[in-house]
Amino acid sequence: MNNQLPANSEYQSNTNLITEMSLQDYITILRIHLNKIVIIILFGIGYALYYTYTVPPTFHATATVMVREKPGANMIMDFGGNRNIDRMVNEIQLIKSRVLAKEVVKAFWESDRRNRLNIFGTRKYFPKGWRARVLIKELFSLGLYDAGLDKANKYDEPYSDEIGSRFAGKILKGLSVKNNRSTDILEISFNSVYADEARRVADKVAETYVRMDREWGSENAIQSVDFLEKLVLAQEKSLHKAEEEIRDYKSTEKMYDLQGNAGSFSSQLTSVQTEIYNTIAEINIKNEKTEFLKSRLSREEKNLANQLLSNINIQMVSLREEIGLLESQLIQNTVTYGKDHSAVKELVLKIKALKKQLDQKVGTLISKGITVEDPLQARQEIITDLLTLDSEILGLELKKAETEKLKLIYAEKLGGLPQKQLEYARLERNLSVLNQNYSYVRQKLEEAKIQLASQAGKVQILDLARRPGAPSSPDHKRNLLMGIILGLVAGLGLAFLLEFLDNTVKTVDHIEKHQLSVLGIIPSMGEEKIKKKKKLPFPSSKQRSKSSNQGLRRRLITREDPRSPVSEAYRSLRTSMMYTSADKKVKSILISSAGPGEGKTTTVANLAITYANLGKKTLLVDTDLRRPVIHKVLEAKKDPGITNYLSGATDDFNSLIQNTLIDNLSVVTSGIIPPNPSELLGSKRMSDLVAKLESEWDMILFDSPPLVAVTDATMVSKEIDQIIIVVKVGQTDKKAFSHTINSLRNVNAPLGGVILNAVTHKNSYGSYYYYYQYYHYYGSDSDSKIV
Repeated sequence: MNNQLPANSEYQSNTNLITEMSLQDYITILRIHLNKIVIIILFGIGYALYYTYTVPPTFHATATVMVREKPGANMIMDFGGNRNIDRMVNEIQLIKSRVLAKEVVKAFWESDRRNRLNIFGTRKYFPKGWRARVLIKELFSLGLYDAGLDKANKYDEPYSDEIGSRFAGKILKGLSVKNNRSTDILEISFNSVYADEARRVADKVAETYVRMDREWGSENAIQSVDFLEKLVLAQEKSLHKAEEEIRDYKSTEKMYDLQGNAGSFSSQLTSVQTEIYNTIAEINIKNEKTEFLKSRLSREEKNLANQLLSNINIQMVSLREEIGLLESQLIQNTVTYGKDHSAVKELVLKIKALKKQLDQKVGTLISKGITVEDPLQARQEIITDLLTLDSEILGLELKKAETEKLKLIYAEKLGGLPQKQLEYARLERNLSVLNQNYSYVRQKLEEAKIQLASQAGKVQILDLARRPGAPSSPDHKRNLLMGIILGLVAGLGLAFLLEFLDNTVKTVDHIEKHQLSVLGIIPSMGEEKIKKKKKLPFPSSKQRSKSSNQGLRRRLITREDPRSPVSEAYRSLRTSMMYTSADKKVKSILISSAGPGEGKTTTVANLAITYANLGKKTLLVDTDLRRPVIHKVLEAKKDPGITNYLSGATDDFNSLIQNTLIDNLSVVTSGIIPPNPSELLGSKRMSDLVAKLESEWDMILFDSPPLVAVTDATMVSKEIDQIIIVVKVGQTDKKAFSHTINSLRNVNAPLGGVILNAVTHKNSYGSYYYYYQYYHYYGSDSDSKIV
């Protein structure tokens, strides 16, 4: 019978079809690799448990601080609110700076906890199982591992900048700072393997940050105090010197007081000189503040500030000159007429009006020079202070100039007095000026000290860190869950990867791509017995021999166990083969396979028994002339056999036929293995033999060698009614199977179909898996009828 396919082009297109797998197929794949998946999941759980109980814990402690901004021009002009965000970012970077970290290291180093902190390595953490791991390390290193390396350090040396640089990195490594959105609150957190250390370090960072902020904020006040203290000391020396000069002059000239106009002129001159000294002191103080503020500006910011100052100087000079002239006139009128005179009050009103006008003009220029888009937005307050100071300094300079003119007038009047009176008046005047100036500078010094003492800074601690009760990591439940999930994912990935890399025939889809029908599905023999019996890990030679004999006998399962699912499968195969060709009666069938060990001999032997059970006169011929096995399966003599007939050693073929223990079944063994099996099987004598046997027997079955390596079966294919290919699920290579089918079609061999052999619930999925389940269901019925 010839079941040749249509043209090769149609076949090529069909082989490219991709059949989608069903959900049941995926479930079957998972069941096949269930052991691997479970092992990998257990490994993932084991690793998660090991990691969880051996990794050092992490305790998380958090202190909170509030950063307040002092009101000023920069806040008024921050319409978009971006400055607050930038300010908080700057504060976070400041907290995470190495400068602050070194201060924290210094504070701990100089405390009594220096040798009890993990950040210094003076307090070691030993996880669970540490001693066992040390022992393992010593064993694997052949005793070279030094357990003393894990001991805690101890330091006695004083703090130095090198120590601060060495341990600052560990502070920064465990430090984290977070800003609560839309608030001025910062959360300062620290992670450590010890709960108490996490709390201590978080608190110390917050305290250091507050202290350094207070110090940075009071730099201006400190600078003023230092300058005023130096100025007071200088004034004290000048005052002592003036007092000694008056004392010496009085003692020498026998003078104790001044008389007449000298006293009045001297008093007025003293007042003017005092005003000049106070003005000079004010100018010096403001100049010192100006230099300090300029030192905090960059080059570009200084250029902008100088530009603004120049603009203001140019535009304001007329107003300031006018104010200076009026103030000079005010001093003269006050000395001449007194403070309550109407002319003096009028001048005071004019001066106030001009100063108000000057302030408005300065404000207008400042607002024009500094805008929201200005790159120096963060330093607007400093530049504003500089502009204000410059305006005040210029006014003081004008006031000083006019006051010095007035001083010259009074000095000229005193010049007409007698020399002794004049000299004494000068000395007394100097003393009085120095006294008043010393009092003024001393007052400014005290004010600066009060300002320094009351400097609070912009940072305030809200909450100190609490000692964490439980570590933030490792999370035992989460790690265990992650171990299960990762193990499951890895197991599933491995299962599907193995299926992807598996190049064996495992589904009916691959067979259908070749337009071949599946004639029968044979379950794996002895699967149930293997499950019930436990094999010894190292069987004896006697046991191995017994097992081998049982394996050969098990091939005739249709005789030994006719009620088994496998026997039912062979009977179903027989029925399928009997009705596959309705137009021609099939009498000769050749059973082969693509490769060795795929169960063709077992299949042909059991199939022959099922035909014989039907009462058909059946002949089994062993044409596997390379590795014959039929004589062992049916316990027949190997020699003589068919090779004796094909080689011409005998012409009586009937003499080669041997009866078996099974009714209606006879066998012809292979005989002596010839050197040229292909030539014998392709000879005319073989063709005539097939025709003769078909006329004498109801069914003739031929066992042949694998087709992928030899052409023995191809040589007799034209004389046979059908060629059946046995495919062992999970073993037959797809490429070998395709090559075998193409080779048979090239010689127009009568392909009848495919038998799927050794199907199990572990290696089968696809549509024929349900047939396997069917055989087990009906084959296990003890009341089933056997035919």
